[in-house]
Amino acid sequence: MESFEISEEDLQVLYYKVVTKAVDGSLGSAWVGDKALVKYIPGTWVSAPPWLVRKGYHLFVFDDASCAATFACIKPGVEKYDTVWSCEVQGVYSRLPQYLDNGSLWSGDINRLGGCCFPPGTVMVQKVKLLEELKKSEIFWVE
Repeated sequence: MESFEISEEDLQVLYYKVVTKAVDGSLGSAWVGDKALVKYIPGTWVSAPPWLVRKGYHLFVFDDASCAATFACIKPGVEKYDTVWSCEVQGVYSRLPQYLDNGSLWSGDINRLGGCCFPPGTVMVQKVKLLEELKKSEIFWVE
């Protein structure tokens, strides 16, 4: 009987990150900016800003490409700038924290919103590394 080893690469699960592409081609957080902005460089590990980490908030990804695409599509007025990327992650959390007010994040504050919830498929993780941008034809868009 042959024996074999399963490498970490074989166990790797892909996740999906929605990022906004700026006019200059740089990639950043979708939905937030200023003090909560995370800049993404494909192939490079990134983490949430330290002030958010101290408050128990990290980065958010999706466990399904169609959930990520749906999130990108529902953003009013800026759909054309959002892109979905496959990504590797580190430090997957089993639970999501309380939902936050988007406006408060821009100013570097946390305003938790009761009664609101994260989009379907959302997962919180410590680190994200973008791998490859998905083409629209590769994504099943949910309406």
